[in-house]
Amino acid sequence: MPRVLTTIGKILGVILIVLALAIGLIYFFVLQYPELDSNPTQDKWYRVSSPQMVCSDGSPYRALYKQGSAKRVLIYLAGGGVSINEETAAGDFYNKSEIGIDALANLTMNMGGIASDIEGSPFADWTVIAFPYATGDFHVGTGDFPYTDQDGQQRTLYHHGYTNFRTAMDLIRGRIDLGGTEAVVVTGYSAGGFGAALLAEDVFGSYFPDAASKTVLVDGALLTYDAWPDVAENVWAAPAKITERLATDNIVLDSLTALRGTWDDTVNILFTCSTRDGDLAKVQNYLDDGIMEVDEAQADEFQQMLGGEVPLLREHANVRAFIWDDLPWYDDPRDLTQHTIIPTAAAFLPLGEAQISVAQWLADAVEGDLYDVGIELIS
Repeated sequence: MPRVLTTIGKILGVILIVLALAIGLIYFFVLQYPELDSNPTQDKWYRVSSPQMVCSDGSPYRALYKQGSAKRVLIYLAGGGVSINEETAAGDFYNKSEIGIDALANLTMNMGGIASDIEGSPFADWTVIAFPYATGDFHVGTGDFPYTDQDGQQRTLYHHGYTNFRTAMDLIRGRIDLGGTEAVVVTGYSAGGFGAALLAEDVFGSYFPDAASKTVLVDGALLTYDAWPDVAENVWAAPAKITERLATDNIVLDSLTALRGTWDDTVNILFTCSTRDGDLAKVQNYLDDGIMEVDEAQADEFQQMLGGEVPLLREHANVRAFIWDDLPWYDDPRDLTQHTIIPTAAAFLPLGEAQISVAQWLADAVEGDLYDVGIELIS
């Protein structure tokens, strides 16, 4: 019997070793992406990292890159909350670090949405440069923000979103020849939607000035707050070229108006939002009254605010809007609507009376066919 037990133990040991090797191979060669080099394989994902790139908690940050076959580039900015003061810095108001596994981070920020390889997507053959969100600053910070955590300890929050963005873009430009790019879309959802509005000027001016088609799409990003200029300057330490554009309580309106002023009609500017966005209504309630909760009354207020701000976007920045109300806010039974659409497969669903998908609307805009969808929902 001892000999039999010994044999079984050896077999189990071998099995465990094989399993460990298999798990290691899957982790390092499937779930973790290789570092981007100068000769990337088409349709394969890579990571872009540097010691200069950090999350808000000081842990390493990385961007993600996929080489497409078309001379078209999608700059894709993820969302995940915001830090505007010591209370939000100390609490759970934003993503403080990245998901460590590359493939899982990619899946989490793009669940069958426009940056995925879903069959029939007009963007499936595009090069994608994706930026996870882990700095609480709408991707535009450069500073260190001291705060006291919930245990009374002194901490530092690294609002380095802009540093991460520029470092990654410069690394990519140094390794990959993106000359001859015909079309560029700068987009993002939630906090990344704000980032798209704030960073589009950098993308077009510094990296793709000669692209024939330039488009920015802001998804699920509209919050009015008198202190935005102060937050951008003194909490995030955003660059002066960004903060000097901010003058009102609408950071998206200010940014897109400035963008239109620089590029005139050579850039297509798009905005999409659901009518009663549950997450935006919740955050707007916090900005207005300091309470991070939402009910149907706050959704009513958000819908009224949306109805007032979209005409301003159209008037001052010639924005084309896609307003929708077809999808509920998670599984909540109240009259609230889904927050953001481009990171989900719903981006490909025909919506509203027009039965047009957001993906098709965006693809049409890239080709110069610009139009509004669902404006009657907030008229």
